[in-house]
Amino acid sequence: MEKKRIEKMYVLSQTHWDREWYQDFQSFRTRLVYMMDELIDYMEQNADYRFFTMDGQTIMLDDYLEIRPENRDRLQRLIQDNRIAIGPWYVMPDEFLVSGESLIRNLLRGIRDARSWGVEAMLSGYVTDMFGHNSQLPQILRGFGIDNAVLFRGFRGDADPAEIWWEGADGSRVLGLKLDEDRSYSDFYFALRWPFYDRDNAYEEHQDELMERAMMLMEYKNKRATTTIALSMDGVDHVEIEPQLPWMLKTLSENKKLNVQFVHAHLETYLQDLRGKVGDLRVYKGEQKELAYNGLNNWVPENTLSSRVHLKQHNQHCENLIEKWAEPLGVMTALEGRTYSKSFIKKAWEFVLQNHPHDSICGCSIDQVHQDMIYRFDQSRLISEQMIYEQMSYISNHLNEEQLGGNHAFTVFNPSQSSVEGIFEVELSLPANSDVSVTMKNSLNGTSFRIYDAEHNEIPYQLLTIQTNSMHLYRPYRELPRGEAVDRFRIAMPGKVPAFGYSVYTLERYTIENHAPLEYSAPKLIAPVRYPGSMQMDEHTWDNGRIRLRVTSNGTIQVTDVQTGRFYEGLLLLEDEADIGDGWSHVSPINNETVRSSGVQATISTVYDGPYQACIRIQLNLRVPRGIESDENSRSKEWVDMPITTWVELKKGDPIIYCRTSVHNTARNHRLRILFPSGLDTQHYHTSTPFDLVKRQIQRPDRSDYLRKDFEVVPHNGIVTVDDHKDGLAIYSKGLYEVVVRDNNQRTIALTLFRSTSKEVLSDGSDGGQLLRELEFSYAIRPFAIAETHPAPLWKEHQQYVTGIRSLNRKPGKLYRETQQQGAGGLSLSKSYLTHTSPALIVSAFKQSEDHDNSYIVRLFNVTEQEGAGTLTFERAIASAELVNLDEAPIADLPVTAREINVTAKAKQIITVKVTLV
Repeated sequence: MEKKRIEKMYVLSQTHWDREWYQDFQSFRTRLVYMMDELIDYMEQNADYRFFTMDGQTIMLDDYLEIRPENRDRLQRLIQDNRIAIGPWYVMPDEFLVSGESLIRNLLRGIRDARSWGVEAMLSGYVTDMFGHNSQLPQILRGFGIDNAVLFRGFRGDADPAEIWWEGADGSRVLGLKLDEDRSYSDFYFALRWPFYDRDNAYEEHQDELMERAMMLMEYKNKRATTTIALSMDGVDHVEIEPQLPWMLKTLSENKKLNVQFVHAHLETYLQDLRGKVGDLRVYKGEQKELAYNGLNNWVPENTLSSRVHLKQHNQHCENLIEKWAEPLGVMTALEGRTYSKSFIKKAWEFVLQNHPHDSICGCSIDQVHQDMIYRFDQSRLISEQMIYEQMSYISNHLNEEQLGGNHAFTVFNPSQSSVEGIFEVELSLPANSDVSVTMKNSLNGTSFRIYDAEHNEIPYQLLTIQTNSMHLYRPYRELPRGEAVDRFRIAMPGKVPAFGYSVYTLERYTIENHAPLEYSAPKLIAPVRYPGSMQMDEHTWDNGRIRLRVTSNGTIQVTDVQTGRFYEGLLLLEDEADIGDGWSHVSPINNETVRSSGVQATISTVYDGPYQACIRIQLNLRVPRGIESDENSRSKEWVDMPITTWVELKKGDPIIYCRTSVHNTARNHRLRILFPSGLDTQHYHTSTPFDLVKRQIQRPDRSDYLRKDFEVVPHNGIVTVDDHKDGLAIYSKGLYEVVVRDNNQRTIALTLFRSTSKEVLSDGSDGGQLLRELEFSYAIRPFAIAETHPAPLWKEHQQYVTGIRSLNRKPGKLYRETQQQGAGGLSLSKSYLTHTSPALIVSAFKQSEDHDNSYIVRLFNVTEQEGAGTLTFERAIASAELVNLDEAPIADLPVTAREINVTAKAKQIITVKVTLV
């Protein structure tokens, strides 16, 4: 049967607006203001210029009104008259370099911004220029009532159909509007506007050429059409409106040869018509990050995963502070009478979300852009840290004073879903020179305090470091700030802190009195507390009961999993190669001399060792070429030393090896990776992405006939696992996103630490991307047995790894509060506000409801391939509970039993529970 041809073309006027990219934000904002001024004026004066779409994001409105507040009413009329479409995003984000919660909060903000204008947001997953699409975005969109997505990059791009089904990891489907591989969100612009941009009266005087180009456009569109209607995009990056568009559409519609009706429309108008016409469509499943077969702009810049890696590290840290600290602690303290810090938390989210557009977080803009991002990260971090400090102080200040017994105390906080039981580090702040370890350090090896838990069981500990005479600042409410000198003791101790809760430990002091000069009586001496012991088996081997670790002379480590007997060697090998690419892509020169640390002589030292924790320092100089030769065909003939230090920590009974690597980067145009040969016989590996653990093939298919070179790395957001169906090796990391498992005999995990590049878009480049500074990276090595720990327990373990614990000291005596917030007091010395029993379900959010101050949100997701169920147990009785969507609109009431709610999630499903507590 003959394929039907397009009869009606919906033309969508828009401008794709990167807030910052090849110009800084203020330069682009100036252009935005002028563009918006013209748009408002022209739409008010010309009813036939009917519609305009604000690129799927609301932040453009805020940026404009900061400069033109007097135009708010004019803009609002056009929005409420449905002539300007806004939302649903706050900013259009990258999908791999931000957390799953960040994507949800972005939509929560954008949709509520739209409602503040008196309208509902444009219900479209408008992600027109993202560098690939993650596997859970269909489910996230569906969670906001959005049944479609406008897509471009990440597909093969060989005349892909204009409409597809995109199915997420959980089976959720959205109707995909697949933009063409050549001109994507600018096909109308490039076909019918761009060729005439430098001609006066171009359209009227060159109507024949206009029609010829329209015929070419229709031929191109008809090859991809699945129905008799189509969408064409009138706009491109940072472009102003075309005032003659109404005349163009009328003229095109009247042309008998074209025989197509051209209609100026919103996206949702097109979708209303389209939904009744779609038939069988091609189904695309999961992550869409395919190599481009062809297409002018159809490529996925893969190495944005490691460009200006410090931005990724700042971002992950800021997300962590809000999601895993400020919000859960905000709920915990709200249940004890403190006002939830909603406005502060919203502001912290605002700063970090403004760094999530792809040209920002991807590190592929000019240097000024990325300098501006640091300010935003700093503001988000500072707001969150202040809220966290106040929340922890609120708990500490309201503890039961009788149970403290007048002793110094410290409270250990755990805002994650898993109880912490094992060895953890805390810092004790004692008045300067008040402890024997400081005053008698030359004659006694120990401390003069003992630690007790809430049941007054003595807790042994290991002293790690002491910092003497440090300044502690505090400000009593209604008073000037005060400062006091303290000695800071970092200790490792066994302990337990419940999930979403805290535990308090007290210090009981001992005194040592020396006899006076010339006295013959024995001194009154109470021996200082000492807890001797060691994990060190010989000069280069340590054993913590779960892991046996040996450091070799070149700085690599050998690891034996004591539980399974599996042996790994050559871990922590460093590899450095050239990079003549830019923020988007790693590019190797023809002569890419690669340097590895296998022949380096490392200096190995024990920083501290004891019964609970050991730290090994591995220092080496990696000699690498200074940079690139001017012809970019090879690396420099001149070499430089690149000092690298790695600290490796073991904790008693802990299967995780904690690593921190510091690199003094002295070289240009290179990429440094750290290697973990797994030695496992497997064809697959897994990496974590937002709300999913994606299975990946190690062996890549032959793509030699493709337009571009094959991918060399894949995205992850902190978890990489390799297993042989029995044993496995996982690498956890903080703020590192580029990885690959190599198709070699050792199935080596290659984790990118950083790339140094100089090239910048539309500029002469700068040293900003070279990262010529001290760089630090945190990651961990986790051998595991597949039957016990894969995959949900690994995810929870990684979540605990990146969250960590915090502690706060409370000295005896008068209590000085620093804010006006006060409650009833009398809090117990250990408490949990929320627990859940499911081995499969993972908590991603515990926060106050967006729209109801007396309700709270618990979001969970299932990372496994099977249905998961569990019970949520709250610290107090539940008044009501309901299942809600991601927009926090009700779906169904949930049955409640006193303090418990039973929840179930299908494979890969995200669920959100809204609860009101008594």
